Amino acid sequence: MTAKNTALAIWKWLARVQQHIVVFSLVTSLGFVFAEVLLRNFTKTSLFGTSELAIMSSWWFYLIGASVGAWERSHIKADILLVFAKRIPHRMAQIRVVSSLLSLFLCAVATSWAFIYINRAFDLGRVSFYLRVPMLYAQFPILVGLILMSFYFLVQLVDHVLQLAGKRPIEGYMGDTN
Repeated sequence: MTAKNTALAIWKWLARVQQHIVVFSLVTSLGFVFAEVLLRNFTKTSLFGTSELAIMSSWWFYLIGASVGAWERSHIKADILLVFAKRIPHRMAQIRVVSSLLSLFLCAVATSWAFIYINRAFDLGRVSFYLRVPMLYAQFPILVGLILMSFYFLVQLVDHVLQLAGKRPIEGYMGDTN
C-alpha cells in the first residue's frame, strides 16, 4: 500500500468514525427526548436527568456534525464573490484561497479559545446539576469538533493553493466512505 493510499484510507476512516458518532449522538439525543415526551404525556411524570443527557449528546451531534460538513466541504459558506468571478477561473481560485485562509484562521482562533475553555472546565471540575455528570463530557466535543474542522480547512486551503498554482484538485478527499 502506497503512502497516498494509506493517507486516503485514514482520511476515509476518520470520516466514517465521525459519521458514526453523529448518528449515535443523534439517536441518543432523540431517544432521550422521545422518552421524556412519552413519559410526560402518558404518565404525567418525568425521567430524572433526561434533559441533561439529551443536551450532552446533542453537543456531540452538533460539533462532530459540523466537522463532517467541513470534511465534505458542504459547510455554510459565503461564496457570493464567486458569482461575480465565475467567468475568470484564476480569480475564482484566488477567492477560494482567501476564503479557505479566512475559514482556517477563524476556526483556529475558535480552537484556541476551546482549549482555554476546556482547561478552565477541567480546573473547575464542574458537574451537571441533576446527574452530577462531569461537564467535560458535554464540553469536550467543542474542542474535538473545532480541531477536526481546523484540520479539514487546512487541507482545503492546501488544495485551493495547489489549484491556484495550476495543479489538479486533491483526489479522494471526500465522497463515499465505504
